[in-house]
Amino acid sequence: MNTGSVLNAWIGTECYGTCTTASNAGWYYTTPTRRYEESATFIAWSGIGMTGNSVAWRKAQKSIATDPRDNNSYVCEYEEKYAYKITAAAKYCNSIPPDVASNFVSAYVDGSCYIMNGYEATVTTLRTSCPNVTGLVSRHAHLSTTAKRNMARSSGRALMETRYNSALTAFDFYSFTTGLEQLKACTANTCFEEGSYSWFWTTPEGYKWPAKMQDSDFWAPSQPTTSTTNNYAYFRGASDGYYDCTASTLYGCGVICEYIDPYSFTDFENACLLSPNPSAIGYLSCFTLNRNAITFDTAQGKCTEFPGGFLARVNTVDMGTFISTALWAKTGLPPTMPLFNGLRRYTSQWYWVNPDGTKSTANTNSLPWDAGQPLTGDCALLGQNGLLKTGSCTTNQWYLCQYRNKLHEFNRGIADLKASPSVVMSETYNISFRQCRQSCQNNGDCTSFSHSSSNNTYQLISGNNKATVAASGFNWYKPEL
Repeated sequence: MNTGSVLNAWIGTECYGTCTTASNAGWYYTTPTRRYEESATFIAWSGIGMTGNSVAWRKAQKSIATDPRDNNSYVCEYEEKYAYKITAAAKYCNSIPPDVASNFVSAYVDGSCYIMNGYEATVTTLRTSCPNVTGLVSRHAHLSTTAKRNMARSSGRALMETRYNSALTAFDFYSFTTGLEQLKACTANTCFEEGSYSWFWTTPEGYKWPAKMQDSDFWAPSQPTTSTTNNYAYFRGASDGYYDCTASTLYGCGVICEYIDPYSFTDFENACLLSPNPSAIGYLSCFTLNRNAITFDTAQGKCTEFPGGFLARVNTVDMGTFISTALWAKTGLPPTMPLFNGLRRYTSQWYWVNPDGTKSTANTNSLPWDAGQPLTGDCALLGQNGLLKTGSCTTNQWYLCQYRNKLHEFNRGIADLKASPSVVMSETYNISFRQCRQSCQNNGDCTSFSHSSSNNTYQLISGNNKATVAASGFNWYKPEL
């Protein structure tokens, strides 16, 4: 500070709550993504009184609590554990200084460049109001983690400090819209959908990912409501969370934009994620949540959005957990609407039912039943937690479809050389042994499999479980190995 002729320099300590300079209570070490996760253990207070809630170091006076709108130099600290790969988005974030016409406040967090600018939200341009940047994905911010929401609060506070020079008491009263929308199955919730569910992060292209709403800092108090018309939400700093609202409420709200490196989706993944239904990629398949309540027999033939569809075969806990996380983030599915999948009971045996009515025996040892299940009922229903429970096939329920990636399956038929003549086989390329084993365990038809380590080719075998003969260059395995 002597060398630079600096009198005051900002340091990373701020007040959250009712603070004094008589103690450390309410003071925190902060970063763009941490507000009050780390309490200040030591502050070398000077004898100067408190005029604000941000701490600067005054030469020859130590720490002073002063107005955050003051213009001071600042001391930066760099820690190895926070280092990140320099991406195209990081370079862009660093290329434009803050407080210019297109960039009032900016921050780089977890691979994304976030910018608050002078744009205001309108319904007609809600998804496309963020300016395009060549070579990057442009979208309204997906504040999907606590760190990102903390960053947004810090940025909003900085915007009030620097751009609008608001009073200290007004720093937390900013509001802005992000990429959060409620995507309903049909208008006015006529598809038995509850108003507080089905919130997604959206993009201009039409991609969507479920919002993890169970985080304690996600919604403001008493939010979301069960309104059938509040399909949008805005983020408000004063109450630390989202408020659901109608489209008209967004007029005048600020916008926080996010820029990331380009997506790397395959054609199959791209088509899946652009489905009008909630959708997810995994287990070499596209899964879609169909929010139209119908009976099992009707749902059995409704998986026609992509070729070769069928009611999903969810037969392990891991697979159920993946689907519940990727399709409804564990809380986005109404508890009153568990899903039909391909599992049905005939007398005492459970079977996987195909669209044409044929069926194959399910491996009952691996089925992901919820506690105390199965009970009476002829259909298995997949719940919010990704576990199965029994119910009636004649009730009206939503249903879960599965579409296998046909790009991986280039040879399907009766194997006459690679196994015994009575064995049905499908072949997949570019897949590791671990993926082979998992695929077989997650497929109710699989009785064994073969794998070639030389070209990473996988043969799923069903039918005669005594088949043990593999083609040259392949090794044969039972799924439990």
